[in-house]
Amino acid sequence: MAPSIREIGENFKKTKGFNGRILFDENLSLHTSMKVGGKAALFVEPSDEASLFKAVETAVSEKIPYYILGGGSNLIFADSGFKGMILSLTSINQICIENGKIVTGAGVNTCDLADFAAQKGIAGLTNFAGLPGTAGGACYMNARCYDKSFSEVIESVRYLDMDKICKKNNSTIEESAFQVYHIKEEDWSYKHSPFMEKKCIILSVTLRKLPAGDSKLLMEENQGYIQNRKDKGHFTAPSAGSVFKNNRSFGKPSGVLIDECGLKSMKNGGAQVAPWHGNIIINTGNATASDIAGLVKTVQDAVFKKTGFKLENEIIFVN
Repeated sequence: MAPSIREIGENFKKTKGFNGRILFDENLSLHTSMKVGGKAALFVEPSDEASLFKAVETAVSEKIPYYILGGGSNLIFADSGFKGMILSLTSINQICIENGKIVTGAGVNTCDLADFAAQKGIAGLTNFAGLPGTAGGACYMNARCYDKSFSEVIESVRYLDMDKICKKNNSTIEESAFQVYHIKEEDWSYKHSPFMEKKCIILSVTLRKLPAGDSKLLMEENQGYIQNRKDKGHFTAPSAGSVFKNNRSFGKPSGVLIDECGLKSMKNGGAQVAPWHGNIIINTGNATASDIAGLVKTVQDAVFKKTGFKLENEIIFVN
């Protein structure tokens, strides 16, 4: 009889060289900004790259479904939870300056990254102050804030190639699984990165050599962007930020289209289109993932009926 996922997790706890947390039946609502979702059968939070590799290797060898979790700012986990292994990158959070360039671990909070740069007198990241999520997530999604995409500040990305792990025949770490991608502008577009087509895990991001700035002024600029987000109601209630991507070719932001359809404040169970912003869905206190999914579809259908335009999800539903 094949071992249960709990047995696999218990055995993994004893793995020599693993550093980090291993939890069972962890409530995923604790790890997402929308505060919804069921339980993860196995929740693993490695504290270094070698431990992350061991966790991935275990998932692959034991044929356990796995999902990579960063800051959880744009994820909606199903009410039924996740039956496999959730791999949290939260503790892959080292940040430093090498050769005048910031190198940030995938798990570094994006707001902390902007603050680190400002404190060091490095300009170019204030647009991302207050952005929920992590540097790895901002890279993967090519986050765009105040007309600036994260790809504009990236020089290279270190990542774990999952295909090479899947093909390996022994239990030792293969250096070939650790890859470095050097940015090519043609690979990136609006809220899209080449990592969306790769089976990989982003480990760290090296930023371009950014211009110097006055630390005090940069910190003030950071606070200005954070206050702007507050004024727009981004932190008023649990949410996943922008629900839909903006399609520039259509000519209007998604929030405007939703507003023009009279959908602001619309509710479905505990989920609601924010009264102050059409492109934000909030958890009013007792929302479920099903409530949110149903409201997303209602909004999409209403906008399509009126405009013929199909809104594209920015948030990700994980079943």
